[in-house]
Amino acid sequence: MFVPTVAAQCPFVGIACDPSSNLSIFIVNIGMVLVEIVSGLSVLFVVIGGAFMMTNFGNETNIEKGKKSVFYALGGYALALSSQAIISFVVAQSMTISPSSPHLEIMRVIISAMLYIFNGVFALMMLFYGFKLVLARGQQSELDSVKKGLTWTVFGALTINLAYALVEATVNLGF
Repeated sequence: MFVPTVAAQCPFVGIACDPSSNLSIFIVNIGMVLVEIVSGLSVLFVVIGGAFMMTNFGNETNIEKGKKSVFYALGGYALALSSQAIISFVVAQSMTISPSSPHLEIMRVIISAMLYIFNGVFALMMLFYGFKLVLARGQQSELDSVKKGLTWTVFGALTINLAYALVEATVNLGF
């Protein structure tokens, strides 16, 4: 059921369309199917967690198992629903992919998106280490920790940006 629904050229429409422009439809259908699966599993684990809590027979471990099951199931459900925002971003980016060399363009789009996200994370980490440096108040162990963390943060950011440069070089070489 999964593969024919997702792999159909224009599923749910009943007409054939150009397969080279289907990437966005494919991504949306994958997202819909996965959200349906995760939603079903979340409901199942909420019920199982409720059953553990209801039939605890005075056993604290069963109560904790039930609480954790419900908590993680609801967290997974929230994550699955929020993934739709990521899917809409990916669909918008997939419109820029050329059908002549989709593998290279997909790699470029993915790395561009990751670069955008991780450069934001880099800025947040710089703020974090700045606050940590201010709050260290001259304690040598804290200063060493900040120095080490800051060094690896900068090294990680350089590595991510180097990966983007490698992808752009590969795309422009025309393999």
